Amino acid sequence: MEVLKRFKKHNLKILKTVGKGTYGNVYLCEKQDDTLTIVKDIELNIKLQDHKQDIANEIKILSRLKHPNIITFYHCYYNDNHVMISMEYATSGNLAEYMYQRFPKLINQQEILFFFCQVLLGVNYIHKLDIIHRDLKAENILLTGKNGVLVKIGDFGISKMLASAKKTSTVIGTPYYLAPELCEGKPYDTKSDVWALGCLLYEMCTHKRAFEAETLVGLVKAITSGSVHPIDLTVYERGMQDLVDSMLSVLPDKRPSIQELMGKMIILPMVYNLFLDAGDDELLNLKYKNLL
Repeated sequence: MEVLKRFKKHNLKILKTVGKGTYGNVYLCEKQDDTLTIVKDIELNIKLQDHKQDIANEIKILSRLKHPNIITFYHCYYNDNHVMISMEYATSGNLAEYMYQRFPKLINQQEILFFFCQVLLGVNYIHKLDIIHRDLKAENILLTGKNGVLVKIGDFGISKMLASAKKTSTVIGTPYYLAPELCEGKPYDTKSDVWALGCLLYEMCTHKRAFEAETLVGLVKAITSGSVHPIDLTVYERGMQDLVDSMLSVLPDKRPSIQELMGKMIILPMVYNLFLDAGDDELLNLKYKNLL
């Protein structure tokens, strides 16, 4: 009842619970004008010293981001010991669901690039703002728009501003996508996002995680070795394997930046096309249909 009262106070009607986070629940809500929004209802925990700062950090990041391939922040409501963050609702789920609905059939190369290049455009935008996402994975790549072909990067809850281009050393994120430098407790920068994107591209090409193990120790060992099984070169061009290999370089300095990735010949034509039509549902749908 408390939850319903809190939401009603801000003219939000809860339609369903869509997830449970570390600090609270996530709801699909209807606003007063009948539009839909996703609302993170976060309970502030005074016992956790950094909790309030974590929330403030997420809000600060979200409110700055204006890009067709980034989930839009709408509003923040404060109510007693709760913070409610209202943001754009992605109508077609996430990339993980999309991939595994297609299982065991592999996704064709141009279709992979269609989605992956939209992710690159979004990540390039946040990196220019000196923001590391730190949790790029298929579940956080959301699909929306007509027929669900518009990509939106979500869940910036553990993102962090880069202060004066300094590297940071907080270990956080999804274990399967952690870069070697994170596993070893070393400072890291935007190249850790590039590693995660290498894991994502590999998963899109194989429907398997790049690095897996039964224990965390085993996973760390696999990641720090940087060795993955090759993708199927009877389905994909050699250039796709080269992309994966470059992004999954154990040494961060050997990984390309997002801008360098977008300049690769296998990527450039798709990035260029998508950049011109960014956020345009009709044109994106036409391009997507031409890939199938």
